[in-house]
Amino acid sequence: MGFPRDFIFRLTHATPERKARRVHLKQAKTENSSAFLALTANYLDLAIVYFGGCLRESEAIRHARVEQVFKGLWQHLPYAERVSDFEFMLASALIHNAPANGSIFSPEALVTKLRLLAPKTRFAFIAHEFENWTSRWVSLAMRIRVPDLHRLLSEARCELCGISWQSLAAEERACLEAISAALEASPNLRVSKELSQRAASYPRVNQIKALWLELRPEFVEVRHRYLPDSEERERLMAAILKSTHSAPMNQPRLVDRVVNTVHFTRHSQIKVS
Repeated sequence: MGFPRDFIFRLTHATPERKARRVHLKQAKTENSSAFLALTANYLDLAIVYFGGCLRESEAIRHARVEQVFKGLWQHLPYAERVSDFEFMLASALIHNAPANGSIFSPEALVTKLRLLAPKTRFAFIAHEFENWTSRWVSLAMRIRVPDLHRLLSEARCELCGISWQSLAAEERACLEAISAALEASPNLRVSKELSQRAASYPRVNQIKALWLELRPEFVEVRHRYLPDSEERERLMAAILKSTHSAPMNQPRLVDRVVNTVHFTRHSQIKVS
C-alpha cells in the first residue's frame, strides 16, 4: 500500500486504543520512561506468551528474555515513526530471538504442537488468535501481505489440529485460506454459503474447521497459563522501567529518519543473550 493511502487508512481506521499507543510512542521517543511503560503494557502479554510457546523453561528465564526485548526496543525507539514500526521491531525481536536449545515437551499435546510451529508462524498465530490483533495489524507488524498472513494462520491451525499442512492439496489449502479470511470479515450470507459449498468438496477441510472450533476454548487456558499474576507483572514492569534508566537511546541519523518516514528499513536487529 502506498504512503498516501496508508496515511489516510491510519487516520480513518484507528481505534481509541491505537490512537493512545501513538501518543505514548511519540512521548516515549522524547526519553519519557513512563510513556514507554504505558506503551509496553499493551505488548507485555504477547511477549511472555510467545516465549512460553517456544520452550519449556523457568518463568524467571522467560521474564528475563522479555525484559531484554523491551530494553532493546527502548534503545531503538527513536527509529520508529509509526506504531506499526514499533510492532515490527517487537515481532522481529521475538521471532529472531526464539530460543532453540531446550525441551519443547509439555504434558499437554496442544502446547507441544504450538512449540513445534516455526517462529514466524507462531508469532502470527499468537498475535492474531491470543492477543486479538486484526489481520491488518499483524500483517503490518510482520511486513507481509494479508493473504500471506492467512496462509500462515491456516498452516498453524492445521498443525495444531494434528494435520500436516504439507499433506493438503493446493485446492484444500486455498479453501482453508479463504475460510481464514472470512472468519475476520463481517458476516456475509452469500460468501458463507459459497464457502460452505466449496468446503463440502473437501472432507478434510471440514474436519479441520470442526477440530479448530473445538480447540479454541483450550487456547484460552494455554494463554492464561503463561500470564503472570499482578504482583509478578508489577515486578517485571519495574525491571523494564529500571532498564530504561540505564540504557541510553540510539539516535538515528537524519537520513535514517527521513527514509523511515516513507519505509521503515533503517534499524538494527535487537539481540537477546
